[in-house]
Amino acid sequence: MTFADQPNDLLQLLRKGDAAAFEYIYTAFRKWLWVAALGILENEAEAEEIVQEFFLDYWQKEMQREFTDLRHLKGFLYVSIRNRCFNRLERNKVMRKRQAQLPMPGMVEANDRIAEKELQERLKTAIGKLPEMRGKVFLMGYILQRSRREIARALRISEESVKKHMTLALRDLRGMLK
Repeated sequence: MTFADQPNDLLQLLRKGDAAAFEYIYTAFRKWLWVAALGILENEAEAEEIVQEFFLDYWQKEMQREFTDLRHLKGFLYVSIRNRCFNRLERNKVMRKRQAQLPMPGMVEANDRIAEKELQERLKTAIGKLPEMRGKVFLMGYILQRSRREIARALRISEESVKKHMTLALRDLRGMLK
C-alpha cells in the first residue's frame, strides 16, 4: 500500500505530524509547486527558495490542518505558494522603490571611490542624527531590507508607525544630505 492508493490515510497521517506522510507530500508536489512559483516569479532561485520556505513552515506550523480530500490539500499547497510569490513580488517592488528614493553608497561611479566614501560617511552621520526609533526603522528597512511587517514585529510597533517613521526618516535624510 502506498499513500497514492490511500489518500485518506495520507491526510490522517499528515494531521498527526507523520514524517513519512510529509516526505511523500514534499516529494510528490515540490516540483509542481516550484513550476508554479517560477511562472509567477520568473526566477529559478527565488522559486526554489519560496517552495523550501513553505515546506519548512508547513512542517513546523501547518501539519495539523485538516483537509477534506487530496484536491483540498493540493489547492492549499498551490494557494500558499501563489500568495508567497505575490508577497515576494510586492516586497521586491517596495525595495526597488526605496532604493530609487535615496542615493545609496555603491551607486556612485566605480572610478569615483573618494566620492563614494564621502557619501557613505555623510549618510552614516545623517542616520546617526535621526531620532532613535526613526533611525532603527530606516536601518531595518533600507539597509537590512526588512519588510514593514518584519520591522513592526521586531520593534513592537504598528505597521502604520513603521510607515510614518520611514517617511519622516527619508524626509530628514534628504534634507541633511543636500
